[in-house]
Amino acid sequence: MIRKKRGNLTPHQSSIVLHLKPILAARNILHPVAYLLKIGINAYSADKILNGEAVQINFRQLTSLCISLNCSPNDLFALRNIQVPENHQLNKLQDISTPIVNPEDFYKGKSLEEIRGMGEIRSV
Repeated sequence: MIRKKRGNLTPHQSSIVLHLKPILAARNILHPVAYLLKIGINAYSADKILNGEAVQINFRQLTSLCISLNCSPNDLFALRNIQVPENHQLNKLQDISTPIVNPEDFYKGKSLEEIRGMGEIRSV
């Protein structure tokens, strides 16, 4: 049986993209390549992922990222150049153009009491 080639997909053709920079910044990961290598993602894939050139990710890599970053897949993906209805589930993903917040800047000027309050679970 002859296997049909899927064709070449470039990162700029995809409207849903792997966008790790915000969560890596939020987790204060200063050396992302070393981090990805440590969780079992090879150097070639790590380079593609961090440069925004990844066009696919396998479930093993996705699981490793979610477990090690304590997040869900929704935290790892972003939308680019796509219009969906207002109530569409894809709107729950971040927009790739949203600026990244530096955790140090976010907490700067806040008292320890305010920071502790952010971690409290509030009942409605």
